[in-house]
Amino acid sequence: VCNGFQILLEAGLLPGAMRRNESLSFICKPVELKVENNESMFTGEYSLGQTITIPVAHGEGNYYCDEETLEQLKANNQIVFTYQQNPNGSLADIAGIINEKGNVLGMMPHPERAVDSLLGSADGLKMFQSIVKAWREAHVVKA
Repeated sequence: VCNGFQILLEAGLLPGAMRRNESLSFICKPVELKVENNESMFTGEYSLGQTITIPVAHGEGNYYCDEETLEQLKANNQIVFTYQQNPNGSLADIAGIINEKGNVLGMMPHPERAVDSLLGSADGLKMFQSIVKAWREAHVVKA
């Protein structure tokens, strides 16, 4: 999430890079995301195409990759979230991606800040529920 996404990119665990926001200003506000892939361990509890509200808080959230990488991300269904109204200039409105294996997620919005309606949205909660469900399914002891 956020700076963690930047680290994953810099470490080469996910493709691409982060650049300064197009506005060159820090952005801190709730944004609407579209769920582009609900078949990952991080998004299984969402519906495909669902619109969710998750806050962003970043100055360097402008995702960038070359055209070849973008085509690979699309072909492999690695784009999991896109911005409905891109706040930072991210290429192809990308807000979150996974690696090819599907076990590493990077996203700029903060789902941990959207786990209860008192925080303005509980839409991030389904991400954590997805992770727990995927872990349980992977660790079920079969008799």
